[in-house]
Amino acid sequence: MTFRRAASTEDFSSGNVRKVEIDGSQIMIIRLGDSFHALDSTCTHEDADLSRGILSGNSIVCPLHLSRFNVETGEVENPPATEPLRTYSVRVDGNEIYVDV
Repeated sequence: MTFRRAASTEDFSSGNVRKVEIDGSQIMIIRLGDSFHALDSTCTHEDADLSRGILSGNSIVCPLHLSRFNVETGEVENPPATEPLRTYSVRVDGNEIYVDV
């Protein structure tokens, strides 16, 4: 496992989505309550930036064609997307958020 520093917990309130670049990958970090989740930020249906989508409960909705993905698993919950998002392990150490890339 190769964890890289991605952000600070102080940058997030609950329900906050932020895109970061780690080793050339565009990854979005989402805070749900006290949990942080990291997923690819590009929709698997078309080249849309999911970090600009709408967070609805435990789902992120694509701003382009309204595909919906589960934030915790990356699974597709609503078409037209059919492929899940890649998810990444997250570790919080103090105020620092690390993502396993």
